[in-house]
Amino acid sequence: MQTASAHIDNGNPLRLVNFNDFPVDERFPQIEGKLFLADNIDAEDIDNERQFQVGKSTGIGIPVQLSMNVIFFCVKGSLKLKINLQEYELTSRMAATLVVGSFMEIIEFSNDFHGAVLAVAPDFMNFSDDVKMGLAVYRHAADAPLYKFTEEQMKETTELYRMMKHKLLDKNFLYREQVAKAYLDLFRYNGFQSLYEKSQMAQEPDMRTRRDDLFMKFIETVQQYYRQNRQVIFYADKLCISPKYLSSVIHDYSGKYATEWIDDYVIMDAKAMLKSSNNTVKEICSILHFANQSLFAKYFKQHTGMTPREFRNS
Repeated sequence: MQTASAHIDNGNPLRLVNFNDFPVDERFPQIEGKLFLADNIDAEDIDNERQFQVGKSTGIGIPVQLSMNVIFFCVKGSLKLKINLQEYELTSRMAATLVVGSFMEIIEFSNDFHGAVLAVAPDFMNFSDDVKMGLAVYRHAADAPLYKFTEEQMKETTELYRMMKHKLLDKNFLYREQVAKAYLDLFRYNGFQSLYEKSQMAQEPDMRTRRDDLFMKFIETVQQYYRQNRQVIFYADKLCISPKYLSSVIHDYSGKYATEWIDDYVIMDAKAMLKSSNNTVKEICSILHFANQSLFAKYFKQHTGMTPREFRNS
């Protein structure tokens, strides 16, 4: 992965990774603006080994925000990541799923790391046909983004990846996009089989409900507007429902109230900026649309136990 281009949006010092940041050449199987693959899973393949060096050399230590879904899987060695400011380590036969809007930082690859990364546009692999699974996947990615494969699952996942890669590299194949979607469907159903079986949602009728839609739309709206507004009534108005009903639905689905989701996004962004930029506290306060530094400091301390300056120096 190449170093992401600087994204300036209301003064945002974080880098927003999008598909324009990925290299475009024959080494990297991809569908423009929708899907990008990079790997070094075949040790004997020199080109594969080289192509993953891009991520090893330029992406480390740079906090970014994702404009797409990203899946890492590790065949051998280890990879350390920060996902939404929490540190995780992928080791052999593990995968990590990061959803749109996630904050990510690559900390370290082991020298013997072998694995792959898939970047997928939100509308290229969606769960409109199975919203209950989509909710399960979202919650899993938010709370515990790592997944451990069995040996059989790892073997199957690696072979599926190789087959998808082979089709994408064939520029003469007429149905590259359709086949890629089919392989991604296999990934999502295989990868989250055990999670889905344990979920109560798997035992309920497979029906799309208004509450399913509302939860997904709420999260999308928060990701879009959390910097501009932190009031539940604002999001309720956007979704054309009452604040009380919104909070009730969100709590039923996630175990957290709507205010908690909004606050989590604001604090996550504030922490990332304090740790990864040279912006002053005053500038960060302005980016996050607080009326003044005193209110921002009070809000930040209420949720973290530290002032912004104490957190930056910690």
